[in-house]
Amino acid sequence: MLRYLRENTGNWIIKFFLGIIVIVFVFLGVGSFGSKRNDSVATVDDEQISIKEYQQAYKAIVDQMRARFGKNLNDDLLKALNVKQQALNSLIDQKIVLAQADKLKINVSDEELQQSLLSIKAFQRDGKFNLDQYKKVLSLNSLNTEIFEQNQINSLRLQKVRDMVLSTVAVSDMEARNWYLFQNTQVAVDYILFDPSDYSDIHPDQEQIKNFYAENKDNYTSDPKIKALYLKFSPEDYKDEVTISDIDIKEYYEEHLSEFKIPQKVEASHILIKVAEDAQEEKVKAAEKKALQVYEMAVKKEQSFEELAKEYSEGPSKETGGYLGIFEKNAMVKPFADMAFSMDVDEISQPVKTMFGWHIIKVMSKIDASSLTVEKASEKIRKILEQQELQNLAYDKAGDAFDAVIDGDDFEQVALIANKKIVKTKEFSIAGEGLDIPDKREFAGAAFALTLDNISEVEQFGDSYYLIKVIEKIESVVQDLNLVKDSAIKELTAKLQKEQAKKDAEIAVTKAFDAQNLEPLAKEYPEKFKSTKLFTRSAGIEGVGNSPEFNQAGFTLNQNNKIYPEIIEIRTGFCVIGFKEFKNPDKSEITQNLKKMKDEINWKKQAQSYQAWIAELKKHSEINFDLKILN
Repeated sequence: MLRYLRENTGNWIIKFFLGIIVIVFVFLGVGSFGSKRNDSVATVDDEQISIKEYQQAYKAIVDQMRARFGKNLNDDLLKALNVKQQALNSLIDQKIVLAQADKLKINVSDEELQQSLLSIKAFQRDGKFNLDQYKKVLSLNSLNTEIFEQNQINSLRLQKVRDMVLSTVAVSDMEARNWYLFQNTQVAVDYILFDPSDYSDIHPDQEQIKNFYAENKDNYTSDPKIKALYLKFSPEDYKDEVTISDIDIKEYYEEHLSEFKIPQKVEASHILIKVAEDAQEEKVKAAEKKALQVYEMAVKKEQSFEELAKEYSEGPSKETGGYLGIFEKNAMVKPFADMAFSMDVDEISQPVKTMFGWHIIKVMSKIDASSLTVEKASEKIRKILEQQELQNLAYDKAGDAFDAVIDGDDFEQVALIANKKIVKTKEFSIAGEGLDIPDKREFAGAAFALTLDNISEVEQFGDSYYLIKVIEKIESVVQDLNLVKDSAIKELTAKLQKEQAKKDAEIAVTKAFDAQNLEPLAKEYPEKFKSTKLFTRSAGIEGVGNSPEFNQAGFTLNQNNKIYPEIIEIRTGFCVIGFKEFKNPDKSEITQNLKKMKDEINWKKQAQSYQAWIAELKKHSEINFDLKILN
């Protein structure tokens, strides 16, 4: 089965199923195949949650996390995000809601099921449902129509229950207005910034350095390192084993016709009269007037378009007579492209406004849309298919080697079976320092996740696949002061600077608060005085960054309470904050955004209401699960 899956791994559906297989390894552990175990991981009243359901739910969440975090996703992050608990909770919720659907006699008609199947893109060819495609997708996932359609029915029933529960959730205009007002009211403040980096005259003495090092020895340990063996399976190693036939090329061509469509193109020149996108109306009108004058000269043809461009254009193509070359429609900004592609050959357009200014366009030629023939596309297709086959073959070979690992062979035997040379690394850190391979950081991350003498699953870095075995772990040790003295001095200096900046800020805030005025401090520290633009409660602030504490402090101030009584620490130092300006959103702005705000609040209220409803049902349900599954 594993071999079959690898041979077909070019198909995304097979890759999805392979992901489920990998999850099985995670939960059951390599080497436990054939052992007897309970197929249930939890029960909700009398309903069981099978290990297969759990594995699929787990993988679905992992796939979402991978789309979000990319290569940053690792075991530590999965544990921190409690993905196992999330998967189990989602299944428990599902069982509870389906039980309610049974009680409420909520069913799905044949027509509703049919419409849902027709809308699933994985079952479509050329945008329409295809029965052969439907059966093929299910077969590749080892599903029959009865099982899949029952799962689809359950999904539709779940949605019906959710819709029913949330049908009473509503948001009033007043609620939306108040929330919009809260979210979009703005304030601006003045502040005095005590930046630690300004205290450049602070220099720690030798005694301070020794004491700081002694108190912070754990911060000056060497990086842990490891040594590893690995086998590498690269696509280029198997070039002699791949042959692409003309039939393969034809099939790919017919299945990917859109890739070989050549869009319409236009050859054009232009004359640009520049005007800033945010320019005042009179400047826009003045530029338009100048552009119309140039347009009149162009259509009279007393001078060539090229000569006019060299004389009047303000764009970078001026020196080449405004020539832009041949381009596709999506290569230009929309107003320009819409005009150019609607014109006839030799036609000159009236001025067209874009973010760059006013354009007078001349179309020199037009190339109709077309498609590459299979003969002309064959070389490109051959390279694509060769790369796919090489990639699949490299993965297949790595998979064969991993099969040998599962069978209990040691690393040397695995290397013999794979006909690969074992490569031994030098010692390296988790950042990959010490490795002489591409993608060294990813390789190091995978290696550090292994325990000593264990062999990894198949890991992909770049285009190549690896099996890795850690053979030595070198623990971190506290380094001698002489080796880390520069770092210690730098960190101690920063600490002392920060302490002094905070002390000065605390003295300053007392003065300002007592006087309810920031002006004396501004005169005392003119170089430290700063002002913000208007900001909302949740917005980042230019010069301040994202500081919820700073924002919150600003919104406590007004004409009667001008100074915040405490210092606020931001990324660049310590602030003493004073009131400057306050602004409510206009009524017209609130009215214009009312529907959007109601939708946003409604979505949040629905999520909260649904979770509260499920939580109440859980109180009256008997839920049991094995804690080991979460470890």
